This record gives sequence, C-alpha cells and structure tokens, in this order.
Amino acid sequence: MAGEEHIAGRIALGHRADLTVLADDPLTVAAAELPQLPVLVPAVDGGVTRRDASL
Repeated sequence: MAGEEHIAGRIALGHRADLTVLADDPLTVAAAELPQLPVLVPAVDGGVTRRDASL
C-alpha cells in the first residue's frame, strides 16, 4: 500500500506480511496438482490465521 513502506512490502521483523506455507514446492509440482496442494500455514496482515495439525 502506498505510504506503508515502513511496515509493509517485505518480510522482516516488525513488518506486516501476507504469506502462505504450502506442503510442497509450487514450482516443482505438476500444474494439475496445484489446486490440491495443502496450505500448512496462512498468515494475513502479519499474523498466522491457522496452522496445520501436522506441524
């Protein structure tokens, strides 16, 4: 967002982040398998919203 460079836009301590940890590398998984790739940890606005029980 414009004007939020001091708190957003990179993964660093004190910065907000939206990111997703997937069960496998999306760059090496077959394209047909991507929609079924499990999400292990979604983080929105710097906070983890859910954590897979396997972790």
